[in-house]
Amino acid sequence: MRRPTETETERLHSLDSLRGLAALAVVFWHWQHFFALSGTFQRGWKFEMEPTYWLLKPLYLEGWAAVDLFFPLSGFVFYWLYGEAVRTRGIGPAQFARLRLSRLYPLHALMLLVAAALQFTFHARTGHWFIYTANDWQHFLASLVMAQQWLPPTLAQSFDGPAWSVSVEVLLYGVFFLVVRMGFGGWRSALVIALASVPLIFWNEFIARGLMGFFIGGAVYHLGETLRRRADARRIAQGLGLLTITLWAIVLYEIYAGPVHALIAHVFGAALPDSPAGIYVGWSFRLVFTFLVCPLTILALSLDERLLGGRYGGLSWLGDISYSTYLIHIPLQMTIALAGLSLGLKPEDFTSSALIPVAFLVVLIGLGWLSFRYFERPMQRRIRSAHSPGLAPATTSL
Repeated sequence: MRRPTETETERLHSLDSLRGLAALAVVFWHWQHFFALSGTFQRGWKFEMEPTYWLLKPLYLEGWAAVDLFFPLSGFVFYWLYGEAVRTRGIGPAQFARLRLSRLYPLHALMLLVAAALQFTFHARTGHWFIYTANDWQHFLASLVMAQQWLPPTLAQSFDGPAWSVSVEVLLYGVFFLVVRMGFGGWRSALVIALASVPLIFWNEFIARGLMGFFIGGAVYHLGETLRRRADARRIAQGLGLLTITLWAIVLYEIYAGPVHALIAHVFGAALPDSPAGIYVGWSFRLVFTFLVCPLTILALSLDERLLGGRYGGLSWLGDISYSTYLIHIPLQMTIALAGLSLGLKPEDFTSSALIPVAFLVVLIGLGWLSFRYFERPMQRRIRSAHSPGLAPATTSL
């Protein structure tokens, strides 16, 4: 069996940092849940009421989009670490599944049980579910096998809602293995699959986002390998870094000031945002994010680390616990909501000070570290201990 070289198994710390920050961005997006402290959203709530909105506006308004960074990150890493081994049959389907599920399943199963218990407790206390309403036995059983979002395809979220993306990831692993094993592991195939998945938006948004992101990430991996072999690779890496910084500056300016959205709204009038025109415009921006902003960021960071020494990997430890923080933050919210109801707290008590989300993050990161150090890693080793995979596990957590 072919084993990866030392270079191939080396972590890309900058991508780990990016994944960790993306997970925390989703946490900020979900801060709005505290406006539904009793199970339904407080009348008259708006994003501007959230703590330090002036500073964290991009996270409060668009933090959900950070999930669309997870998929291309996974695609990049899987094509990097698994692509050749899968293509040459150096790793079989059972071994591949064991490597991935040993990383994902223990915490997923634990958080499913915890979230289910909290959801039913919350429902008994308030008569409402906490945010995610598809909490029946069918969804529980589907979640138990990590198929809740694609068996059958549904947009309904249940129990620990963010786990929808983990479910889609598991589906993507299967598609990836089949595609590469059949000999379609090159950049052209990855790009074709990513582009061909765009119409699936009208069928199932979650699966479409996963396929588009994962396979554009695979295409970017191949592009990066080509660029690394060029004589002017360092100059290209520097240019891509500057371009990425510029692009993110434009994204942030658009979120804060909205010049493009204002122009479009002026053209279409009051039809935005819920009209067909508004939906079209919204998806146009999302596709730009998926096919330009995300892959360019990943490409620039990977080349920077490989060619320029790496300057953005200082938060790689957040990447280690990104899976933990991502799956734990909703159960933590439910726990706090139940405690808040018992203490007579109101939504404004969670939005009155910037110290409140800071304290939440400190607790969440602490729980994430404890989970990673004392539960996820030991369970991963235990599951793999009876086998000899012979291939380093992918560094992606999601």
